[in-house]
Amino acid sequence: MNPAVVGIRMWCELDAAGSPTAGSPPEPVPAPTQTWDPAATPGLAPGPAQYPAGRGGAASGLSFSVHEFAELSDGREILLLDDRGWGMSGGGRTPEEHLSQLTIEEIERGVYNVLLPDWADADHPLPPDLAAVEGSGGAQDWDMLVERLRAFGVTTTPAELRSVPRRVDLGDRLRERLAAAAD
Repeated sequence: MNPAVVGIRMWCELDAAGSPTAGSPPEPVPAPTQTWDPAATPGLAPGPAQYPAGRGGAASGLSFSVHEFAELSDGREILLLDDRGWGMSGGGRTPEEHLSQLTIEEIERGVYNVLLPDWADADHPLPPDLAAVEGSGGAQDWDMLVERLRAFGVTTTPAELRSVPRRVDLGDRLRERLAAAAD
């Protein structure tokens, strides 16, 4: 039986220089009756990975990583995108000063922004149906996501993907640093 997509999860974490687990999302959840071997399951969320030298953790800035997953009815998650993120720097502020001025809503908007279709720009604006949901994470390249899911045996349509719940989860490091910056 073909599992259904029951949700879209967007995971955001702070990168940290020198940390072998910087930006690594939690391990995917295997189906209840399966044992999971990450090496035998390409495309599911990877384990901790070393980031290239110089990425993230700059003394005066912040770097955020974003991963997007499809949550399936059988309990698995399929990694859809893992090459997104953004950075903040400047103004002579420390990372904690940047964080103290950020709200969770602003971080969510940053997540939604980096998930916009790669083809969208000033010369190629979003079509009206996607522009209307840009602020809620609904403006994505749904056709590309359907193709990625199809490669894992999941049959769905762009309309079905647009209709499932979407949520943004903040990584442990980001939540801890936001709490510390607010104190």
